[in-house]
Amino acid sequence: MGRHANPDIKRAFAEYQDADTPSKCNKVRCLHCGFVRAKNTTRQIEHLQECQAYLQSPDAQLHLQSQESRVNSMANEGSEQNAGMLNGSHPNPNLQIHRRGPNQTKRGRESIAPAPVAPAPTQFVPSLTAHLLNVAQQPFNSATQQPFLSHAGCGTLSAGALSQWMVQDAHYARGYIIFLGQLLAKLRLPVVPNSQFHPMYRTMDLLIAALNNIRREMNFFDITAAKYGLQLTDEAPNHITRSYLDLFANASSASASLLEGMVVLWATEHCYRTAWMYAANFSHSLSTPSQESHIVALHQALIPNWTSPNFHKFVDACKALVDELANTTSTPNGKEEMQRCEQIFRHVCWLEERFWPDVDGMGEEDESGRLATSHNTMSSASIGPMGQNMAQGLDSSDDNQYRGVLNGVTEAAAGTSS
Repeated sequence: MGRHANPDIKRAFAEYQDADTPSKCNKVRCLHCGFVRAKNTTRQIEHLQECQAYLQSPDAQLHLQSQESRVNSMANEGSEQNAGMLNGSHPNPNLQIHRRGPNQTKRGRESIAPAPVAPAPTQFVPSLTAHLLNVAQQPFNSATQQPFLSHAGCGTLSAGALSQWMVQDAHYARGYIIFLGQLLAKLRLPVVPNSQFHPMYRTMDLLIAALNNIRREMNFFDITAAKYGLQLTDEAPNHITRSYLDLFANASSASASLLEGMVVLWATEHCYRTAWMYAANFSHSLSTPSQESHIVALHQALIPNWTSPNFHKFVDACKALVDELANTTSTPNGKEEMQRCEQIFRHVCWLEERFWPDVDGMGEEDESGRLATSHNTMSSASIGPMGQNMAQGLDSSDDNQYRGVLNGVTEAAAGTSS
């Protein structure tokens, strides 16, 4: 967008009164990024030319299209005028006729065309969530591509396996509520104008939305079980579910930072969305609709619930807020906090992989395989901040790799580097 482009600033800014001059609207706020400045048309236009949020909005694209249309129209008119000059029907616009004297220009007041302004380079903003997915790609894939999910999508999952998962997920949901409450208790809300734009208030809004979502999910499970005749038992939390509840308690404790807790929130939701999208990919293999009630429940209710547009929006909001908190949080040791976030993310992936019930090649429950490997896996898995030994945790052989990552990411993504 050129320097003299004139975007519709009325659509991009909102006027408001401040306490000093309550009778005047002498300030404006950018509706795209929240930037506040004095009311000045030129400065508002200059702000929009640098506002990345505006430049990526539909309003900016529409304005750019209108500018291109105007330029094309002027070019067409110019070609018609050039033809007219040749046949004498239009005067030459470069021929100046001064009726009151000779051509004179005052020194220093000549019309000088402004130099073209190069577009501002796109500023790189580090993303903690992208970094976590990059350093733990294999554990994340294992957590979200389990046989339970492929059988659920194909329609070959047993009713017992689905019931087992729903019972454990209900225990998970109740622990999730306590986890969210403890994260809310960690918030310190400053007195600021336009609080809806402050990260702490936005975190509060997101956590409240998450509470509402999990309460609706609990009702959704009750309704789904009743509608499709699913048999749910009163089985106690298994060892993996208990480990998940321990993770919630640790990540929301006084010793953990708010960022660590928000990483757990985003990681669990992102894993759920990716896992059920993986299951949905197998739905095309259902040549004929299944008559089994639990398969119908999967394809009419459960899979659509975690692949819906609303759930996508919620998970994306969690991701955006985690990245924002990481880029604005100051901490005495950013490298240490980055390492804790990496360990927590690996821990979530480890638990998610084992949270799905183990099934055999026919989609039936298969606890023998899980029990045979449970002891060895538990003794070698990394859960970082919980203090248990894990093979996937940080060790001396990874030190150079993590130094390279943290030197480039920690300052902006996790506070002050060590």
